[in-house]
Amino acid sequence: MIVFLLYFPLYLISHLKPNQISFEDGETYIARKDIINIFTDGSETEHGVGAAFCNLTNDIWAYQWSAKLNDNNTVFQAELTALHEAVIYASHLPNHNTSNIHVDNRESIMVSSNSKSTNETARKIFKILLSNPTIKVSWVKEHAGNIGNESRPTGKRRNKTGQPYSHTKLPKPHIKGLLRKRMLKEWQTSWKNGDTSRKIYNIMPSVSLRPTNWIREDVIFFSQHGPFPAYLKRFHLSDSDYCSCGGIGTALHYATECIYTVSWHMGKPAPNFEQEWLKRVANNLVSRQKIRGIIKFISENRDLFRPP
Repeated sequence: MIVFLLYFPLYLISHLKPNQISFEDGETYIARKDIINIFTDGSETEHGVGAAFCNLTNDIWAYQWSAKLNDNNTVFQAELTALHEAVIYASHLPNHNTSNIHVDNRESIMVSSNSKSTNETARKIFKILLSNPTIKVSWVKEHAGNIGNESRPTGKRRNKTGQPYSHTKLPKPHIKGLLRKRMLKEWQTSWKNGDTSRKIYNIMPSVSLRPTNWIREDVIFFSQHGPFPAYLKRFHLSDSDYCSCGGIGTALHYATECIYTVSWHMGKPAPNFEQEWLKRVANNLVSRQKIRGIIKFISENRDLFRPP
């Protein structure tokens, strides 16, 4: 049992003092002179994202801190940043002083008091609180009329003028968005400048993460790499590029004029409109169903299409 405890994760056996965290309105602490009251705030305006905290002693602002976060940081990150800086400040006060940090965001208190939190900033807050039992964190109503909550230097006032703060990581959704944007840009460049798949490029010139719902038969037809005599002759896999019906065995031939695929025929485009025709067919589910029928029929009856 002793050996087990030595290797038991610390966060599973570490808990904050019962009176360190309170979700009841902490306004009653503000009037007490024996407690150092600290107020935190995080916000977002058209000027950006800001975080701030201040020390209210005898109705006087004894200390103020504020910072401007990255514009892509979230309000919740700003709330946690303000709380983190506040607990650091409180941890350096004389040990005999009891500090009460007032936060008007319940979620930031909950995540910071959870020993199993996966949020990096919240874990740092928890560690400081665990080592400093005289620091208390309580929720306070926003805009409730108390002197500390109403007159504090809020994060909103610091969104524009606060010192830059680079310690808070960008939110994962934003990082994923940046990576996705960069990936799509590089993919688009590669797709545009590539030497292969030009027939598909002419139909779909822009890359996208949305699925096309193309199946094997669609790819065969629009790439024109399949059981077509014209394709097989091109790569010396056949002696002739003619279909057994007498026409040149291209994908377009089977879709519009071959006597063996009449059941799936579509109107034949003029030579200078062939590319637009392929785009319309690719974007029309009914037309794609006909294409799939043609390719399956050719694949299952190859001998029928071989020239005599």
